[in-house]
Formats: sequence, C-alpha cells, structure tokens
Amino acid sequence: MGVIAFAVWAPPSLVGLPCAALLAATPDRSARTRIAAALLGVTSIALLALPGGRLAAVIAAYTVLVTAAFVAGAALAPTTFLRQALRAIAAAGVATAVLIQVVWGHVWGTEGWGSLAWDATREAGLMMRFIVELRPEAITLYEPVVRFVSATTPGMLALQSLAGLALAWQWHVQLAAQPLGAPLARFREFRIGDGWVWGVVAWLGLLVAPVSGVLKLAGTNLGFVLGALYVLRGAAIVLSFAQAVGVSAITLVIAAAAAATLALPLLFLIPGLCTLGITDTWYQYRRRLAARRPNAP
Repeated sequence: MGVIAFAVWAPPSLVGLPCAALLAATPDRSARTRIAAALLGVTSIALLALPGGRLAAVIAAYTVLVTAAFVAGAALAPTTFLRQALRAIAAAGVATAVLIQVVWGHVWGTEGWGSLAWDATREAGLMMRFIVELRPEAITLYEPVVRFVSATTPGMLALQSLAGLALAWQWHVQLAAQPLGAPLARFREFRIGDGWVWGVVAWLGLLVAPVSGVLKLAGTNLGFVLGALYVLRGAAIVLSFAQAVGVSAITLVIAAAAAATLALPLLFLIPGLCTLGITDTWYQYRRRLAARRPNAP
C-alpha cells in the first residue's frame, strides 16, 4: 500500500508506538521481538512526553488512543487493514474530542477548542514563514495556505495516522515470527469501499447547505480525507495501467516529481487522480483490464 511513500508522511510516534504494541500483542516471544517492542515503545513514549503546547498534548493523547484501538481491533476482531485503521482513527478521534470537552475543559475553560485552533494556525504560520524565507514568491500563498492547513488539521492527523499505522503494520509483519495478520497488498491493488462515495456526496452537501460553521469544518475535513484516499486510488489505477503497457514505476515517479515542481500540471494532476478514483466506483477500471488480459501476471 505504498508503505515506502508513507514513511515520509507519518510522525515517528504514530509509527513506533503502534508497532511496539502490535509486537507485544503477537504470540511471538522471541528476544528479537521483545527487544524491538521495548525500543520502539520507549522511544515513542519519550517523543510523546516532550514538552509542548496544548495541541501537542492532544496529539499525544490521540496517539495513545488510536494505538490502543487499532491493536485491540487487530487482536480481537481482525479485518482488512484499511477498515481496521479507519475504525481505530474514528474511535480515537471521538474519544479525544470527549477528553477535550469533558476532562481538559475544566483546565482550559470554555476556550479550549479556540486555543487548539489558534495553536494549529500558529504552527501553520511558522511553516509558511519558513517556506517564504526560502521562496519569497510564495508570500502570495501565505494566507490561504495557513487558513487551509489550520482548518484541515484533524483531517491531516487522520491521514498521518493511516500512514503511521500502515508502516507499523508492515514493520510488525517483518519483525514478528507470528504476526497478527498478512502483509499489506501491493499499492496498485489499493482501493476503498464503494460506499465511501456517499461521503463525497455528504461533503458536497455540507458545502452548499446553510449549516453551522462546525458542520462546515467537519465537512471540509471529511472531504480532505476522502479526497486524499481517492487520489491514492486513482494513482493505483494509473500504476496498474502503466505496468500493463510497460511503463516503469520509476518513470511515473519522475513524472510525478516534475509535476510537483510545477503548479499548473499539479493543479490538473491531483483533481484528475481524484476523479479517476471516484469514477472507479462504477467503472472498475482494473477489473476491466484484468478481464482483457486474463493470462497476465
């Protein structure tokens, strides 16, 4: 599922702590497994315990919760990785929101959510200042990028969690003699359930409906996460067809890198991949390709 590409995206603690917990939950009791679990667990906890602001504290609590939810699901009610990961992310998100509202609300007061939003905006601003120092022409993008990044912080964290859990799962499969499940499928086989297209419909409805700002913010994050997943689905389709006609993966990576450096191709590439992923719900491009090439590997 593109684990190597995920490595750059996932924060260390969202990889190390789930991997340590997965290794601890396996029946394997070899010295290598126990040492790896201990090192990853201690390092991840140390990173989570580093001093930071309120947003850092919330992310640390969320990391522990998503780890517990994912490992419990993998051990007690195993299913496909993507479904298990999305369930864990949703459960941890709800539990973290309850913690903010019920527990930390007594400490932070009624402005707790506003403080978290401000911390997210400040961190996005610091990131953009660094970029502007390197590329002064990016100053025109400062305000819209900061607004978008701060608004989509929950969605960004969900995608980072998915990346971290994928990498943790693959590592635990490689390290443990008796892992909790099979390794992830190849990236070109990546797909999400067809029912998720209704999430896109719900997101579009929230954009145009006269609803509260909280619901619009939730819709924005829902659309951001689903959009990223459908972009991945579209990229997997492109990879499948490229391999069918003899185009190497390295060529595709070079083309994607070139598009990333140019704003105009990138503006067409991402929406195009997203559209391809969404329409795959009905057209099933890879299934049609397999039907036309029954003897292909």
